Amino acid sequence: MGKMIGPKGMRELSVTTSRGEKVLKAGKDGMFEINNPKLRKKLKEEGLGEASLGGVTTAAGYPCKKCGFGSFFKQCSKCGEING
Repeated sequence: MGKMIGPKGMRELSVTTSRGEKVLKAGKDGMFEINNPKLRKKLKEEGLGEASLGGVTTAAGYPCKKCGFGSFFKQCSKCGEING
């Protein structure tokens, strides 16, 4: 479903799930691959962010007003919302 990124240098993360304790490990790029939508929501609440693989957006970019995804294009490539 997507990648999430934590604070700089974070390599592991321990989370409590309905099945017990789970340890998530970051890949070589420092990002966590999270496919469970409930877990993604929980990690966002804890301060992790959704990785923008499209690069860093600035004032010249179009951050999506609906889902927050950063894009260089007016139409969000994640949810389809028209911005700008």
